[in-house]
Parts: sequence; C-alpha cells; structure tokens
Amino acid sequence: MQPCKCELEMVLRSLHILAGPPGAGKTTVLRALSKRVDVVAEPARRVLAQQRATGGVGTGDGDRALFVRLMLEMAQRDHLKAPAQAVFDRGLPDLLAFCAHYALPALAVQRAIKAHPYARDVFWFPPWQAIYAQDDERKLDFEGAVGFSDLIQNAYAQSGYTLINVPKTTPQARADFILKRINA
Repeated sequence: MQPCKCELEMVLRSLHILAGPPGAGKTTVLRALSKRVDVVAEPARRVLAQQRATGGVGTGDGDRALFVRLMLEMAQRDHLKAPAQAVFDRGLPDLLAFCAHYALPALAVQRAIKAHPYARDVFWFPPWQAIYAQDDERKLDFEGAVGFSDLIQNAYAQSGYTLINVPKTTPQARADFILKRINA
C-alpha cells in the first residue's frame, strides 16, 4: 500500500502549531521564535485587520460564516506557502473551535485539516489569567477565553493531534522549550 500524499508531505516538512485560548502568550512566543525559525502569524488577527481596514463584515461580531471562510482560505494558503520548517500561531483545527463557537457547519474545515497536515504534537498554551489582556481584536473576557480553550482542545483531539503543554514561564523559556522539542 502506498503512503498518501499528506504522509509524504510530512516527511519533507516540519510544520508545528502553537495552540491555546486567546491571551495565553502564543503571539509573544512566536515573536521570540521568529529570531530562530520561520513563523506564520495567526489568521484570525490578520483577517480582522483586513476586514476592519476595508469596512468588511467578515468578523466575529459581523458575518461569522464569512469570517471563518476567510480564515480558512488564509490558513490553507499559509500552509501551502510555508517553508520546510515553520511554526504557526494557530492551525486549521482551531477553525473547528470557531465553527463550534458560532454554531456553523464544519465540513470544509474538516476537509482542509485532512488535506493540510501538521506535526502531530501541538504546543498547547493553557489559559493564564496573570498575562491575559483584552485589546481591540480580543474582546472575550478571561472566562470566555477559558470556554473557547475547551473548544480548541476538543478540536485538536477530534483531529488526531496530541497537545504538549507549554510551561507558564518567560516567553524566551517557552520558545526554548518549543525549539528543543522541534529539534529533538
């Protein structure tokens, strides 16, 4: 039996995900990692910035189905354009959590997850109230972020990924933890 194309792709590529609820420190750690490995920024924030800049409605407080579709399209493009080794701030399975949160169908996301694999171990950033802050794009309060965290964990489990807890420490120590696991 021949290996599927996605299995062959993973032999040649090493694509890793930072996952977790909003405000858990992923983006800060991604900046620290960017000095040593290629990184891919979170689709949600990029889509929100584009939509707000153009007066678009594809946002979580606007047309939620459009918001998810735009994130899906961006995440797929990011996956295809990624170099052989990269670290992503969120991956396609995160979009299952958005679908669940907004009560949207998830078939297109499920298909994309199968077509665009990542490394099976996903770096999990647990909710961390001490560093949590709301901003122009992050509207959820901490309790809402914890609830979304449960949806994200379920999405990764449902997609066959294993979550590796990233310790609550300095951004550089967290980056070092991740790089050690990637390069092991």
